Amino acid sequence: MKTPTIILLLVVILASCAPVSTETPVPTVTFTPILSTPVSTSTFTPIPVTASPLPTQPTIAVITPEPAQLERWKKYENALAMALFPSSSTSPNSGKFLCEWEILGQSDYEVYVWAVCTSTFPVGNSGLFYNGEMPAVIHLGTDGTVQSVETPGAGAHYARDIRKMFPSDVQERIFSNLIDYRRLSEHLRWRREHPEEPPLIVLSATPIP
Repeated sequence: MKTPTIILLLVVILASCAPVSTETPVPTVTFTPILSTPVSTSTFTPIPVTASPLPTQPTIAVITPEPAQLERWKKYENALAMALFPSSSTSPNSGKFLCEWEILGQSDYEVYVWAVCTSTFPVGNSGLFYNGEMPAVIHLGTDGTVQSVETPGAGAHYARDIRKMFPSDVQERIFSNLIDYRRLSEHLRWRREHPEEPPLIVLSATPIP
């Protein structure tokens, strides 16, 4: 074989062995380690969270009654105070008594309550206050205004007057001591320091008879 022919064959063989370049790139594969946590590419909108402050004093329901309601309850309070402390109506400290009351029942023109009252001024220099509590009947007019307040007598007359003044279901509550005395007394002591605040029965939104 001639030398030029041999050289030509070698060139063809070498050309066929060279790497062939293509236009399509080889895809790159990324491996994620098994223990890694995939990162989400979603976008989250942060929601602000406001921490609730810790209470610093007893929580009391905040209800703002209408002025007419407050005026009527004030008349209830004054009438009960005068019934429990008759001399308060003529004393220089008239109007300086606070009352809380729990409604035990109601008829057409009578409201049956258990009343707890106290003075906002101490007795002399003792640092003590006038305090009183007892069941009472609030007699109403046809327009709902307070006409009078009736309380039972003391001593041997107490039980007899209770049976005469109150219906049987109310009598049972009175004689069985089913009255929340502590709740009424605690709020009354609190109001002594905050006399502008209404009675607990107003804060509980009890309907006006």
